[in-house]
Amino acid sequence: MRRRRTTAGLLALTVLTGCAGTSGVPAPVSPAAGSGVPAGPVRIAAGPTGQTAVLAHVYAGRLREAGFDATVVETGTERADYLAALERGDADLVADYSGNLYLHLRGRAPVGSATPAPTGAAGPGRTPAPEDGGLAEDLSELLGLGEERADDDDVLSGVRDVLPKGLRALEPAPAENTVAVVVTRATAVEHELEDLEDLGPVCDELAIGTDLDFAGRSYGPEGLEDAYECVPERFVPFGDQEELVDALLGDRVQAAALFTASPAIEDNALVVLADPLNNFVPQRVVPVGDEELPAAAVEVVDEVSAQIDTDDLVLMTRMTTARDPYTPEEAARYWLEGGDDT
Repeated sequence: MRRRRTTAGLLALTVLTGCAGTSGVPAPVSPAAGSGVPAGPVRIAAGPTGQTAVLAHVYAGRLREAGFDATVVETGTERADYLAALERGDADLVADYSGNLYLHLRGRAPVGSATPAPTGAAGPGRTPAPEDGGLAEDLSELLGLGEERADDDDVLSGVRDVLPKGLRALEPAPAENTVAVVVTRATAVEHELEDLEDLGPVCDELAIGTDLDFAGRSYGPEGLEDAYECVPERFVPFGDQEELVDALLGDRVQAAALFTASPAIEDNALVVLADPLNNFVPQRVVPVGDEELPAAAVEVVDEVSAQIDTDDLVLMTRMTTARDPYTPEEAARYWLEGGDDT
């Protein structure tokens, strides 16, 4: 029964989201077997979110195909826990988000949860806003950029600079899951909105829906005002993403702050407003591994990462947060098989 339900459900998901991977079917990687490189064990930590757990199983699956004894291990969802596991040698690899990882390593609180909650539930792992409201207000200063705002490359370089000794950042994936302001297509057409610079002049006419932490984030009200002179009519906080999206579709708010890998964006044809001044903290998927990870394993991981884009994160999120959710292992298997679960 489970297999029949899985097949039918994933066929429906294929119609909604398209084939997994940037080229339709994820390409197999070059096997380590026969290459003269010992295929030793590789333990992959599940990481901080449902998305990273799926990614862990994706990497494990490809590594096993390449001849490695790869397994996914639970080391806790707190960054301190799985980074410590990497340093102890209890894990060899983990996937994380570049901005949150950098902020953690520099002693700052991470930016909330990057995985939307299942329908009707509050967001898992939501991090309370710090009392001083300064979550990432000095991100550029931490990176030594002065007045210039940090972009993806700046943050990835920063991660490499501050990782604990013995760890290394592998090649990042094209996939990202950062906060963005989205509007309905009707609102975008009405106000001629393509990016947040367009939003500034009409911002006082709009209400912006957010999660409960947005007001305390430096990229929130303070950041939007400083970067884009956007001071909305009001900010409206919601504790549930479904309620926030319903309010946006019902025009009770005219814009909303969502993660870019939220299935709600695709499902409702929402328009993501570009952030040319990098107000929001970049969040690229970046694997972190032990420096002693075999070169052949690193090659496999890098090749897999190159195939994972934001649409893939949307698919993984959709599957693991559905009303009848798939396990991270099932979602990974679906992606690895190119959407074919037969």
